[in-house]
Amino acid sequence: MKVIFRLSTEVSFSMTVPENSTVADLRNAAVVGCPLSAKLPGDFKLIFNGTKLAPHNKLFESFGASGECVTVIIMSEAVTTPVASPQLGPTMAAPKKKLKKNRCTFTSCSSTPLRIVGDCGHCLGKFCAKHRLLEDHLCTGLQFCKEVAHERNAIKLQNESTITSRV
Repeated sequence: MKVIFRLSTEVSFSMTVPENSTVADLRNAAVVGCPLSAKLPGDFKLIFNGTKLAPHNKLFESFGASGECVTVIIMSEAVTTPVASPQLGPTMAAPKKKLKKNRCTFTSCSSTPLRIVGDCGHCLGKFCAKHRLLEDHLCTGLQFCKEVAHERNAIKLQNESTITSRV
């Protein structure tokens, strides 16, 4: 069986391996057959039809490799393996993605939210210009916000008070 090894640097080379080769045999063939001009990564993985060829003692045919010529991709272990996408037939169309409309979080509003000032830090909603204030969108954190503001003002007034001495 003829195996074409393709590196991520767009360099490719071919080797002939027996039909009953294991993944370890393919790795050895890749090391031996790699041209000097191409640099083979120290820790590499073999990918066939979007799947990583592992474990090393498994037969290459068990991954669905058949025919006279197959292509195997060599990648570094640090690179994540791309997910194989299912092949679409002539009658199947690609699924359409739903576009998520960017709308105000307030229940009856369909306006576009403001980018920075429309984000509420208490209920984590995104609101338009009409509903961006806590009171306008009936925020659940409104009471907590008021209590914190009252405590802060009380402490500030206490620190700024002057004490007169009695003589």
